[in-house]
Amino acid sequence: MVGFHPINRVMTVGTFLFIASLIVMVSGWLIRNYYGSSNLATVIWANFFLYGLLAFVISVILVFVGTLLGARSGKLQERAGNIWTNRPGKR
Repeated sequence: MVGFHPINRVMTVGTFLFIASLIVMVSGWLIRNYYGSSNLATVIWANFFLYGLLAFVISVILVFVGTLLGARSGKLQERAGNIWTNRPGKR
């Protein structure tokens, strides 16, 4: 089994957390639209939105930290170099 580099772990967690935060925010929006403007729907919508927003902020921080770690270690430049210079016809 191939081990994940710590930078890849941070980026993977940040990406999944970003997707989860969007799902939570959309769920809150759907609950608000389904139940209208009742008091319960407002409380549920506010909680979903705030938790989704918190997860979004944490995911942005994790992706930023992963990018920063990748840039400092040289792994990002190496990966970008492999992507941009890998030409299928020149092997």
